Amino acid sequence: MTQSLMFEDAFESTATASTVVYRVLSPAAPNAGERLPVILHLHGAMSSSAFLEVAKPIYDAAWLNGTLPRAIVACASTPTMGGFYIDRPDGAAWERLVATELPERLAARFALTEARAAIGFSMGGYGALKLAFRQPERYRAVAAMCPAIFPAETSVEVPEKNRGSVLGELNLAMGESSDDYSNNCVQALLRRNHEDIAASGVRILLECGERDELGLHDGAMHLHHLLMELQVDHLWHSLPGIGHADAGTTRLEKALAFLGRALAETASTEEFFDGLC
Repeated sequence: MTQSLMFEDAFESTATASTVVYRVLSPAAPNAGERLPVILHLHGAMSSSAFLEVAKPIYDAAWLNGTLPRAIVACASTPTMGGFYIDRPDGAAWERLVATELPERLAARFALTEARAAIGFSMGGYGALKLAFRQPERYRAVAAMCPAIFPAETSVEVPEKNRGSVLGELNLAMGESSDDYSNNCVQALLRRNHEDIAASGVRILLECGERDELGLHDGAMHLHHLLMELQVDHLWHSLPGIGHADAGTTRLEKALAFLGRALAETASTEEFFDGLC
C-alpha cells in the first residue's frame, strides 16, 4: 500500500544564487485541516535529492507500521565539492539553503506544525548535526548516521588517516581561519551552544559502524565523548562489524523510529530514552 506521494520541484535560491532541485514525500491521503511536522533529509556526498526515491519504501513502511507519524519529508540536491552544507564567506550558503530557504518553501506549500527533525547519512549526517546544534530550539530531533565529522576541533589537529577520500576536501572547506573552521565544526558548535541544546530537549541519535572505511567512527566517538562531558542527553550506537554503507535499510529504519518517537513524544527525557539504549 502506498503511504506517500513524491514530487520533484525546483526554485531559485537566494542563498546559493542557483536553481535548486528538491524532492518531497507527502501523505498519499491528507486529512482535512491536518498540519504536519517536517523532516529535513540531508543526502550524502556524491548524491542528490534522488536519494529520497531510494528511501521512500522505508518511509512508507514506517508510516504503515506506525513508528513514524505522518509528516512532510524534504530533500534538496546540494553539491559535494563547493557544497558540503557549508555557508561560504562571500559565496554560496548551502547550510542556509537547507536550514531556512527549504523550510520556507515547504511552509508556503503545506500546512505545517512547528515540529521539525533532521536526518542524514555521512555528509548529510554532518549537515543535520550542524542544523540542530546551531538552532536547537527549532528541532525536536536529529539522527546522524556515520556523520562526516573529525576527531578534532581544528583543521591542523585532524589526523592524516581521517582525511582520506573526499574528507580532506571537507576539512579544507570548513575554513582557513580558526573562526571559520569553528563555525563549521560540529563539536565546536556543541561547546558553544551546549546549554541551549540541553535546554531545548532536542533528541539526538548518533551512530556509526566500527569498521567504517572512511574512519568516521573516530569522529563519532569524539562527539559522543564530548556530549557526555557536557552532559547533553543523546543515544549512541557503535555498530560492531559494520562498514560505512553496510545495513543501510536497517539503520534508516531505526533512525526513523527514533525520529518518530521524538515527534510524537510527551514523555520526560528519562522516559524517552528508557528502552532505547
